Amino acid sequence: MLTRDRVAEVLTQAARDAGDVLAFCRRWLGWEPHGGQQRWLVAPRRNTAVLVTGRRWGKSEVSAIQALHFAVTHPRSRQGIVSVTLDQARLSFDVALATCQREPLLGALVEKVKETPFPTLRLKTGSEITVRTAAREGIYLRGHKFHRCIVDEADYLSERLIDEVVRMTLADVGGQLVLISTPRARRGLVYRELQRGLAGDPTVYAQTGPTFENPNVSHDYIRSLRDRMTAAAWQREVEGVYADDDSAVFGWQHIQAAYESSTWALPEPPKKGRRYCQGVDLAKAEDWTVHTVLDATSRPYRLVHWERYQRMPWPAVAARIREVHQRYGCHQTLIDATGVGDAVLDEVRDVAQGFVFTRHSKLDLLTGLQVALEKRELVFPFVRELVDELQGYAWDDDKLQTDCVMSLALAVWAAGPRASVEFAPSLWG
Repeated sequence: MLTRDRVAEVLTQAARDAGDVLAFCRRWLGWEPHGGQQRWLVAPRRNTAVLVTGRRWGKSEVSAIQALHFAVTHPRSRQGIVSVTLDQARLSFDVALATCQREPLLGALVEKVKETPFPTLRLKTGSEITVRTAAREGIYLRGHKFHRCIVDEADYLSERLIDEVVRMTLADVGGQLVLISTPRARRGLVYRELQRGLAGDPTVYAQTGPTFENPNVSHDYIRSLRDRMTAAAWQREVEGVYADDDSAVFGWQHIQAAYESSTWALPEPPKKGRRYCQGVDLAKAEDWTVHTVLDATSRPYRLVHWERYQRMPWPAVAARIREVHQRYGCHQTLIDATGVGDAVLDEVRDVAQGFVFTRHSKLDLLTGLQVALEKRELVFPFVRELVDELQGYAWDDDKLQTDCVMSLALAVWAAGPRASVEFAPSLWG
């Protein structure tokens, strides 16, 4: 335990060292930023800062470090880290907390760490970094005041939520809005603010960068993924640029609308008098087995249970299908009976039916999901893997990860009725 005098000395030294953010990172945080992160850290302060990059660039990491630096250099400041889910928002916070726990000098400045209901880090400077989720229409943000608000994966949040809720947390002090994200769709607030900054707007700092800018990830491994991604997905996820994707099956605006209105957590326990349907896509090779359960009592259908796993023996998969079916008293359970699915279907024929993927049946299945999204007949809590698969899905899906999409499509099909699609016997195993 440091004495009060020693803490005062540490605070004084921190204030002196913090004038050079890169020196502060090295001396106080034990951290060496890569070139792109250095540019972001030394950038001029603007009302809005936008960072759009490929995955694994180090966005959450640099956000955490920048938040710590601001907390030290701006005593009694308050910063919020916000994202579409609490887990996503925690990524930067956990980096900040781990850094404090690892580095003695910075650790001496920690006054208190609170984990519930929302993680909060308080320093002896009087500064505070807290985490909030934007779920439930931003209810957990309303009434809060921040000097800086960092929105992680901001492109997953609606423009309305950022403008009406997040920006208002900064209104009292004229605080800074920090938007960081991988690019999603060439529309919306993040895209517009990025373009403003790149065009020279003096109120916005904007920066982009590919995954390859990070020397701490395997570039060879990243390149090996190229053949498994559409051109548009590669541009978004690796090159970190917005891309037009004419091959996309599901419109981004429809996907976003489906999860934006959700107010419940997964899994939602079964309720008496409700009608449930389960769709299961079975793993092949390195793929995932995915279970999706919908409350299909009325439209819009509500996703109430979702899970995925790998490398489970077929008997265990069959047992899991049966368990979920019985727990929710499913009106129908529909599973992928193509190829290896036959072995599982044989074990669960008393509770499940099989759907055989052919060119025509698959088209009908996906069209049903497409229509449900476009007509706002399907809603679900935000699940990153599901959302990303929906956005990246293309009709030519041979090289795509599609487990989440197909599981959801099977559940929607099972929910029926389908007035425009015949339930042909040829589709069944």
